[in-house]
Amino acid sequence: MEGRVQGDSRPTQRPSVRLTVVLAAIFFAALAASALLSAYHVRGQVRDAVTRDSKLTAAERRHAAGDRLGFDPAPFDAFRGRLSRRDRYAVDVPPGAKGPFITRGAVVRAYAAFYFLPAIQVTRADRVFHFHFR
Repeated sequence: MEGRVQGDSRPTQRPSVRLTVVLAAIFFAALAASALLSAYHVRGQVRDAVTRDSKLTAAERRHAAGDRLGFDPAPFDAFRGRLSRRDRYAVDVPPGAKGPFITRGAVVRAYAAFYFLPAIQVTRADRVFHFHFR
């Protein structure tokens, strides 16, 4: 027993495990808070950069993904105008042609889930978005 006087009856001094756990919890909480604050800050900068530097209007940015997929924006805009935050809606769309990984109907459902946010897409609801391929 190095560093102790022979015959010392006191127990050896060990660091408290509780102190180590508390310090680790504080460290990880600070790390998580730092990551969240950084993500929030970067998100604001990206949003401002897109708004300022984009050559597209707000409507063109909103419809960009649908234009790329070849969807007519009119039915999506009309249905979106009738939705409010957290409204539940369903999508009625035929399966459509099968692509390499997914059917065309599944693409419409995924796009609708994005486009109609913050409304919530469910399997059955009173409000139904009907979509038919041309």
